[in-house]
Amino acid sequence: MLVWIDQDCCTGAGLCVDRCPDLFVVLEDGIGYVHDGGSVLTDPIARGLVPGRLERDAIDAAEHCPGECIYLEVESPGQPDADDSDIQDADIVIDRCNDGTGPGKPARSVSPRRS
Repeated sequence: MLVWIDQDCCTGAGLCVDRCPDLFVVLEDGIGYVHDGGSVLTDPIARGLVPGRLERDAIDAAEHCPGECIYLEVESPGQPDADDSDIQDADIVIDRCNDGTGPGKPARSVSPRRS
């Protein structure tokens, strides 16, 4: 996932820093910027890479930004990461839950009462 801030729209509220301090910073000019590694991206067209561990926080920051100036771009899918090996296909998980033995067991049908 890539992230960038449109500094022309930034209000300087700092909510991005509150929500994701490892990814965002407000500088002396009162405007929000993206951290990328050890540097701050001050070029308006620069995009920073969001570490996987910060993706949820980056989305949260973008959703709560009062200036609506944080942009996220999902990179095109490529080869699965090595740490994705524990991810299961959703259909398999649903089948396992709906086999009648677990919490996914279908609810018993109840006929409506007639008066």
